[in-house]
Amino acid sequence: MTNIIDNLPNKEDLIKLIKEIQEQEFRKGMLDAVEFPFDDEDSMLDITIATNGKDSEDWGFQTGDNSYSGACYFYHHWAVGYIDDQTNAEHLALELLDQLEESLAYESLEC
Repeated sequence: MTNIIDNLPNKEDLIKLIKEIQEQEFRKGMLDAVEFPFDDEDSMLDITIATNGKDSEDWGFQTGDNSYSGACYFYHHWAVGYIDDQTNAEHLALELLDQLEESLAYESLEC
């Protein structure tokens, strides 16, 4: 039997992705904030990571609220987090992986 964790996305890939999103979105956001200040709620960005749990290389991600048209729509297991300019990428990656692991564990239960 394959270990659930072996089929999750790679933690280092998620950390890199989160950092790239922070750099792209919040650098742009800081420039926009000079003209159009945003409140705390608007300064966070949803991130969704999804997988079917069969292959560690087969996963998708999306940002924002686009659940019916995003890259995660065709996967069974989703994890949702929030990114801002202060987010610790490693902590968020672990939180997302924990959510996916829990979802996959429930699927494997024989009830």
